[in-house]
Amino acid sequence: MVNTLELLDKKDLLKKEAESFINDAQKEERKLIDSEQSRYNEITKEIEQIDNQIREIEKANHRNYKKTNKTSMEKFSLLKAINDVVNNRPLDERSQEVINAGIEEFRKSGQNASGQIVLPIEERATIQATIATAGQENVAEDKLGILEHLRNNLVLIKAGATHLTGLSGSVSIPVYSGSNVFWAGETADATDGAGTFTEINLEPKRLTAYIDISKQFLIQDSNSAEEMLKRDIISAIQEKLEATILGKASGSTTQPAGLFAATPSISGTPTYSSIVEMETALEEANITGNKVFIVHPKAKGVLKITEKSAGTAKYLMEGNEIDGYKALSSNGVANGLQTGTDESGIVFGNFNDYVIGQWGGIDLTIDPYTQAANGKVRIVINAFFDGKPRRTASFVTASVK
Repeated sequence: MVNTLELLDKKDLLKKEAESFINDAQKEERKLIDSEQSRYNEITKEIEQIDNQIREIEKANHRNYKKTNKTSMEKFSLLKAINDVVNNRPLDERSQEVINAGIEEFRKSGQNASGQIVLPIEERATIQATIATAGQENVAEDKLGILEHLRNNLVLIKAGATHLTGLSGSVSIPVYSGSNVFWAGETADATDGAGTFTEINLEPKRLTAYIDISKQFLIQDSNSAEEMLKRDIISAIQEKLEATILGKASGSTTQPAGLFAATPSISGTPTYSSIVEMETALEEANITGNKVFIVHPKAKGVLKITEKSAGTAKYLMEGNEIDGYKALSSNGVANGLQTGTDESGIVFGNFNDYVIGQWGGIDLTIDPYTQAANGKVRIVINAFFDGKPRRTASFVTASVK
């Protein structure tokens, strides 16, 4: 049966064909020839028929929705959808609706979804979960909220990084260097003080991770089990994304460069002077705004027991602050930074100047074979991200032993 997405795609193709006739005629400053006019009239009728079909489908869907809601609530269960795929059962109507929304997000982003289950990053519709308990029905209302949960999980977002979603193709973000002002004599010519525009380019790069879940877990139907699975998927994405951005890889066409790609010039045993050196580096580069430290847990431990000056009982990191600046901790921060050492990373910067881009939703490939001998199902997660600083001068790194 034809769905609305297929009809809309067909309509787009017909509109482009009709526009090509008009454009050709305008370029050649002529009217449509008979064959073009005839085909143009056919296209107009076909588009009208498609619009009527779409209206009928929407009316039918509305009738079915109202009919369904008289007896039971609409529901979506990720656990059930995975279980259906594993057991080669057809997906229910609500699961297919959510997956179609995910596929549409990927289509708009210019990416292809290949998994059996595709989750939209923003599911605005309310999803109902129905749980049978002791012969009674317990109905819980919940939103998929993948985007919200992901943002809440990312330490980079807590530090102020910009997260762009719904992107399509490569994205260029302009960066303005700022205007220059000069002194001049009373009658001297003014000097051009215009700043310069540069740009950074974000391109979709495939982030992939996997989680293994037991077949016993798959048959659970509780709200808490459903939420645990979603949290595990979000955590897998968050850990991989942050380990890359806060890592030391030099970057390539397949992954973003880490903020520690260049070996930190500030290293060794931390001192109050080395912390001030990091702060000074940003001030000399005229970096203002909400500056934040992000540290590896090992570095956090060292900073918390290192005094600013011997015998003062005042430490480099107290509470969640370093020298008055907010400090966040993440295992994603690079470790083992200096050759032959186990030095852990610290990055200080204005994270508003770091941009994370995301294309499409979350693509899940359900693999029931790789871990079959262990009674588990492997869920392979694919998503498309990129990340870059708008200004490299906005960040300074150090390593601590």
